[in-house]
Amino acid sequence: MRIIALPLTSSVRSPRLVGSPSPLVYYHFQVPPKAANKRSGWVDWATGKAAGIWAQFGKASESSWKFKIFTYGERLVDRVDFEELALKGVDPSMGPKLSHPRSPSEEQTKTTFIPLVHPKFVGTSLLVHLETILARRTPRHRKGFYTWMLLAPLTAPFMLIPVVPNLPFFFCVWRSWSHYRAYKASEYLQSLLHRGAIVSHSDVALDGIYATHVPSESLHDSTKSISEDGREVLLSRDAVPRILEVFGLPESAASDIYRAIEQAKARLPA
Repeated sequence: MRIIALPLTSSVRSPRLVGSPSPLVYYHFQVPPKAANKRSGWVDWATGKAAGIWAQFGKASESSWKFKIFTYGERLVDRVDFEELALKGVDPSMGPKLSHPRSPSEEQTKTTFIPLVHPKFVGTSLLVHLETILARRTPRHRKGFYTWMLLAPLTAPFMLIPVVPNLPFFFCVWRSWSHYRAYKASEYLQSLLHRGAIVSHSDVALDGIYATHVPSESLHDSTKSISEDGREVLLSRDAVPRILEVFGLPESAASDIYRAIEQAKARLPA
């Protein structure tokens, strides 16, 4: 498992939080692929089935209601916080197992260290930043999970509408499931942080990417302090293909990074 930290802005103040501004960072959680001989449970089957049906909607005729629903659904996904989308992609079962050692020496022997890869110019402050983000999002996703789960039964009257499926129900289920995945991932990552299993690791290749695809004045300002009150986006869309190439990420990761960049631009003060 590997965590790739991509600073998006030098600093931004969230209207929902009180305190000093903090940078927006996209964390990509690179987990190992599932073993071919590992049996999939019913949850994996249902998730794959839903993903397949949704993909078929996207391949339908542009004039059909399926394609229109797909287009509108993708717009809704774009509005979901990129932090949530990144977290829900973490499968704790595919990461290092959390054991309970009987002694400190046994704990040190069994601990598997996970690198938090980041550009050198941000220093080691991202460990604290990640811990802060997880502390904020864990209760938020727990609340979102229960809220959307309780709202789902209220959509039952829409089942009376013929032809078109009960879209409000499926939306509530999807939002509840998304929050649940993000909630469990947040708890898992917090446990790894508390055990000291996540370690900071600067990567000169990332510095090279930022230097190539970021205006020189933006990079110069960010080297002073990533938490200063800046208003600049540090990562451009042109850098994404190079990031995928350097870290061996799948093409599907590009859409998540693009979405994070666009949301970062929208969150910057006017």
